[in-house]
Amino acid sequence: MTTFDCMSAPELNESEIIDYYDHCQVDYALVWQLDEVLCMHYGYWDDDIPHHRAALQNMNQQVAKAAGIKPGMRVLDAGCGVGGPSIFLASQGCTVEGITLSEKQVATCTANAKRLGVDKQVHFSRQNYLDTSFPDASFDVVWAIESVCYAWDKADFTREAFRVLKPGGRLVVADFFSAPVTTGSDEDILMKKWTDAWAIKSYATVDEFIQALSVAGFQDLRDRNITQKVTPSIRRLYMSFFPGIVTTKVAEWIGVRNHIQTKNTWSTYYQYQAFKKHLWEYHIFSAQKE
Repeated sequence: MTTFDCMSAPELNESEIIDYYDHCQVDYALVWQLDEVLCMHYGYWDDDIPHHRAALQNMNQQVAKAAGIKPGMRVLDAGCGVGGPSIFLASQGCTVEGITLSEKQVATCTANAKRLGVDKQVHFSRQNYLDTSFPDASFDVVWAIESVCYAWDKADFTREAFRVLKPGGRLVVADFFSAPVTTGSDEDILMKKWTDAWAIKSYATVDEFIQALSVAGFQDLRDRNITQKVTPSIRRLYMSFFPGIVTTKVAEWIGVRNHIQTKNTWSTYYQYQAFKKHLWEYHIFSAQKE
C-alpha cells in the first residue's frame, strides 16, 4: 500500500466532490442524456459521428484503443461515474473494478451493471483513487476519463496507478489540461471560476502531467491532443447555459435547486469562454509500467 494517507488531507475536499456529483447528476441527465448512455464525459466527434450519444460512446472506444484493451484484461476504472465506461469495458470482455468517492454513484453503478447483465464482470466500491485497497500489480490497465483532474496533486494519482498496475500494464487518461496562466490574471480568475464550479482545485498543464508520469516511473508515453474532437461537446454545453441559467435561478429562488447546481450551470459558460481564449486543451495520455 502507498504511504500517502488521502483521507487525512483536508485539501482534497472529498466532501465537495461528493456533493457536486450527488447534487448535479440530475443536470447530466437533463443535458447529457446520462440515463441513456451512462457517460458523464465529453464526446469524441469524428466526421461520421451522427449525434451526441454516438460521440460519448466513441470516446470510450478511443480511450480503449489508446489503452490497448483486449478481452480478459483486468481494468481499474478510477472515477467511474455512473458506470458507463466500466460497463463498456465489460462488453469488451474485461473484468472491471470501478471506484468512486460517492456512495450514491456506487449504488447507481451497481444497479446499471445488473440491469445490463454485466454484474458478474464488474464490481463497484467507494474508494479514493489516490490510496486504494488493491494489492500491488493488480491490473492490466488503469483507466481514468475526466477524473484525474480532481486530484489535488496529480503526482499522487500517477504513483498509485503505477503501484496497482502489473508490469507491462498501461495507464490511460483522458482529461482537461490547462495552458500556463499567471496567478491572479484575468485568465487565472476565469479558469478558477470554472474549476470551482466543478469542485476541482486546478487542472495540470501538459508539462506538469508528463513530469508526474515520469517521476512515477512510467515509460512509453503517448499523448494525443484531441481538443478539436471534443469541440462540439464544448459548444453543446455552452448552448445549454442560456436556457439553463434562467431556469436554475428561478428554481433556486423557489427552493428546488441549490447553489451547487447553479454553479454547475455557470460552468458551461466558463468552460467555453476559457476555450475561446485557448486556456485549456483536451488530451488522451497513455503510458506503460515496464
